[in-house]
Amino acid sequence: MFRMGLTEKAKELADVTLRRAGELSETAREKAPDFLDRAADVTVKAVDSAAAGIDRVTGGRFHDQLESATSKVGESLDRAKPAAPTTTVEVVRPAAEADTGPSTNGEETKQSPTDDTPKP
Repeated sequence: MFRMGLTEKAKELADVTLRRAGELSETAREKAPDFLDRAADVTVKAVDSAAAGIDRVTGGRFHDQLESATSKVGESLDRAKPAAPTTTVEVVRPAAEADTGPSTNGEETKQSPTDDTPKP
Protein backbone atom coordinates (compact mmCIF):
# COMPACT_ATOMS: atom_id res chain seq x y z
CA MET A 1 0.00 0.00 0.00
CA PHE A 2 2.81 2.40 0.90
CA ARG A 3 4.61 1.63 -2.38
CA MET A 4 1.47 2.33 -4.40
CA GLY A 5 1.21 5.76 -2.78
CA LEU A 6 4.75 6.61 -3.85
CA THR A 7 4.07 5.40 -7.39
CA GLU A 8 0.93 7.48 -7.69
CA LYS A 9 2.73 10.53 -6.28
CA ALA A 10 5.57 10.04 -8.78
CA LYS A 11 3.06 9.82 -11.64
CA GLU A 12 1.35 13.01 -10.48
CA LEU A 13 4.68 14.85 -10.30
CA ALA A 14 5.69 13.56 -13.73
CA ASP A 15 2.38 14.76 -15.20
CA VAL A 16 2.78 18.21 -13.65
CA THR A 17 6.37 18.41 -14.87
CA LEU A 18 5.41 17.44 -18.43
CA ARG A 19 2.59 19.97 -18.48
CA ARG A 20 4.83 22.74 -17.16
CA ALA A 21 7.61 21.86 -19.64
CA GLY A 22 5.08 22.13 -22.46
CA GLU A 23 3.97 25.57 -21.26
CA LEU A 24 7.55 26.80 -20.95
CA SER A 25 8.56 25.49 -24.36
CA GLU A 26 5.56 27.27 -25.91
CA THR A 27 6.59 30.54 -24.22
CA ALA A 28 10.16 30.13 -25.47
CA ARG A 29 8.90 29.37 -28.98
CA GLU A 30 6.83 32.57 -28.95
CA LYS A 31 9.71 34.76 -27.73
CA ALA A 32 12.51 33.26 -29.84
CA PRO A 33 11.75 35.08 -33.13
CA ASP A 34 11.97 38.49 -31.42
CA PHE A 35 15.31 37.62 -29.84
CA LEU A 36 16.64 36.27 -33.13
CA ASP A 37 15.59 39.42 -34.99
CA ARG A 38 17.28 41.64 -32.43
CA ALA A 39 20.42 39.51 -32.47
CA ALA A 40 20.55 39.68 -36.27
CA ASP A 41 20.23 43.48 -36.20
CA VAL A 42 23.01 43.82 -33.62
CA THR A 43 25.22 41.42 -35.59
CA VAL A 44 24.81 43.37 -38.82
CA LYS A 45 25.68 46.62 -37.04
CA ALA A 46 28.74 45.03 -35.42
CA VAL A 47 29.99 43.60 -38.72
CA ASP A 48 29.47 46.95 -40.48
CA SER A 49 31.31 48.77 -37.71
CA ALA A 50 34.20 46.29 -37.71
CA ALA A 51 34.48 46.44 -41.51
CA ALA A 52 34.49 50.26 -41.44
CA GLY A 53 37.23 50.26 -38.79
CA ILE A 54 39.38 47.77 -40.67
CA ASP A 55 38.84 49.66 -43.93
CA ARG A 56 39.92 52.90 -42.25
CA VAL A 57 43.02 51.37 -40.62
CA THR A 58 44.16 49.61 -43.82
CA GLY A 59 43.56 52.67 -45.97
CA GLY A 60 40.94 50.94 -48.13
CA ARG A 61 43.32 48.25 -49.45
CA PHE A 62 40.86 45.47 -48.52
CA HIS A 63 37.65 47.38 -49.23
CA ASP A 64 36.33 44.90 -51.82
CA GLN A 65 36.93 41.86 -49.60
CA LEU A 66 35.34 43.60 -46.61
CA GLU A 67 32.35 44.65 -48.70
CA SER A 68 31.91 41.06 -49.92
CA ALA A 69 32.15 39.59 -46.41
CA THR A 70 29.77 42.20 -44.99
CA SER A 71 27.17 41.54 -47.68
CA LYS A 72 27.41 37.76 -47.18
CA VAL A 73 26.81 38.17 -43.44
CA GLY A 74 23.83 40.43 -44.12
CA GLU A 75 22.37 38.02 -46.67
CA SER A 76 22.69 35.02 -44.38
CA LEU A 77 20.95 36.89 -41.55
CA ASP A 78 18.22 38.31 -43.80
CA ARG A 79 17.15 34.93 -45.19
CA ALA A 80 13.58 34.03 -44.48
CA LYS A 81 13.41 31.58 -41.63
CA PRO A 82 10.73 28.87 -41.80
CA ALA A 83 8.11 28.91 -39.08
CA ALA A 84 8.81 26.45 -36.28
CA PRO A 85 6.32 23.60 -36.09
CA THR A 86 4.06 23.57 -33.06
CA THR A 87 4.77 20.73 -30.65
CA THR A 88 2.11 19.46 -28.28
CA VAL A 89 2.95 17.42 -25.19
CA GLU A 90 0.27 14.88 -24.34
CA VAL A 91 0.33 12.57 -21.33
CA VAL A 92 -1.21 9.18 -22.08
CA ARG A 93 -1.92 6.64 -19.38
CA PRO A 94 -2.79 2.99 -20.07
CA ALA A 95 -6.52 2.32 -19.69
CA ALA A 96 -6.08 -0.63 -17.33
CA GLU A 97 -2.77 -0.66 -15.54
CA ALA A 98 -3.80 -3.79 -13.59
CA ASP A 99 -3.59 -5.88 -16.79
CA THR A 100 0.06 -4.97 -17.37
CA GLY A 101 1.56 -6.85 -14.44
CA PRO A 102 0.86 -8.42 -11.06
CA SER A 103 -1.91 -6.70 -9.16
CA THR A 104 -1.22 -5.10 -5.81
CA ASN A 105 -3.49 -7.44 -3.89
CA GLY A 106 -1.52 -10.60 -4.77
CA GLU A 107 -3.88 -11.94 -7.47
CA GLU A 108 -2.53 -13.06 -10.81
CA THR A 109 -3.29 -11.01 -13.89
CA LYS A 110 -5.20 -12.39 -16.85
CA GLN A 111 -3.25 -13.72 -19.80
CA SER A 112 -4.10 -12.55 -23.27
CA PRO A 113 -4.95 -15.33 -25.76
CA THR A 114 -1.77 -14.60 -27.76
CA ASP A 115 0.48 -14.85 -24.69
CA ASP A 116 1.88 -18.41 -24.66
CA THR A 117 4.06 -17.99 -21.56
CA PRO A 118 2.72 -19.90 -18.54
CA LYS A 119 2.02 -18.06 -15.29
CA PRO A 120 3.89 -19.26 -12.20
